[in-house]
Amino acid sequence: MSVRTHQGVVIAFVVFLSFTLTVGITQYSFGVFVTDLEGDLGWSRAEITAAVSFFALVGIFSLPAGWLLDRYGARPVMAASLTALAVSYLLRPWMTEVWQFYALNAVQFAAMPGAVIITAGRIVGEWFEESRGRAMGLTAMGANFGGIIFSSLTATLITTIGWRSSYFVYGLLFAALVPVVILVVRDRRQPAPSAGGGGQEGSAVTAGASVAEALRSRSFWLVTIALVLATMTYGSVLPQVVPHLENEGVSKTAAAAALSLFAVFGMCGKVSFGWMTERLPSRYVMAASIACQVTGLWVLLAAGSASWFWAAVPMFGLGFGALGAIMPLLVQETFGLRAFGTIFGLVNFATLGSALVGPLFVGASFEETGSYYFAFMVLSVAFVVAAATVAFARPYTGASMRPAAAPVAADAS
Repeated sequence: MSVRTHQGVVIAFVVFLSFTLTVGITQYSFGVFVTDLEGDLGWSRAEITAAVSFFALVGIFSLPAGWLLDRYGARPVMAASLTALAVSYLLRPWMTEVWQFYALNAVQFAAMPGAVIITAGRIVGEWFEESRGRAMGLTAMGANFGGIIFSSLTATLITTIGWRSSYFVYGLLFAALVPVVILVVRDRRQPAPSAGGGGQEGSAVTAGASVAEALRSRSFWLVTIALVLATMTYGSVLPQVVPHLENEGVSKTAAAAALSLFAVFGMCGKVSFGWMTERLPSRYVMAASIACQVTGLWVLLAAGSASWFWAAVPMFGLGFGALGAIMPLLVQETFGLRAFGTIFGLVNFATLGSALVGPLFVGASFEETGSYYFAFMVLSVAFVVAAATVAFARPYTGASMRPAAAPVAADAS
């Protein structure tokens, strides 16, 4: 293993740890704290769960995080974001009012793009040009790994040391990762080349479309439309799997087990579909991952409470898990790395629409029909449209996508 490859692997492992902490703590452990917050602080269940609505800030803050990433590089953005996450948890033991809980959750979600979502794509794209698909899949597996660890660890910590100390411990974990990021994470090119041409202009790392070129291209809008539709799986399908199965007569234990298996197959999907992006165009691999989700969703609906609903788990889990890993790879392959942070930030900002509209539609549909069948069928059609749309998103082919030739030094005379 070369020195450069070894350094890239170490950096990728730090990104993996950031995924593990950020997703595991902010998302998978959230529900474990609910009953303790109710009992100790007297907040209602509705007041506590309303804090999840601040997840919309992930899309909003993807824009500034992406711009800062392009200008200053991954290390300062990632370190600052993890510091904000640490503060948001270190202060929670002293909460007394629900508005304080909302404020700290707002800080948490605003920091997430810089901690993992935007920075991971840039780092993997720069350090693993030949194997970025597998590298992205392996680093993004940290999200699933965090879910497996922190859902049970949180319950153990709360039982042992209480919810206040548990929050403080999680703040310390985030804080401990900050100096590691500062010492280890490096960019392979200058984040903001000067107008005079400084930086590694001849490297593939700096090749790519500008933001203006991307916005003028047909592919940007095809990618954006496809991902807005595809990401409805996060807020509109996955959180409703257990309620749907219970509504169909499946036991809570079996439904929860199915959800856990989604995470396991999701890890496999990240690596396997990531590997495929090294051999096939990312847009086709993305379409295939969405097709897996559609198939799994149809099987889930057709099975009802019958035991063969388990067949939906690997199909949906593989496709669902792959989606998050392929998204940055798709944007990189389509537009290059020159302005990756800003372009990916714009795409993530657009997915805010699906995060806001999808859950409201599913909830209203259930209230009207008493079932998730209609909503899931509509969403499956949206996924089919997403798969068809992304397949036509060809890579941008402007001159800026080709690395500039290194300047030839003039002979002294």
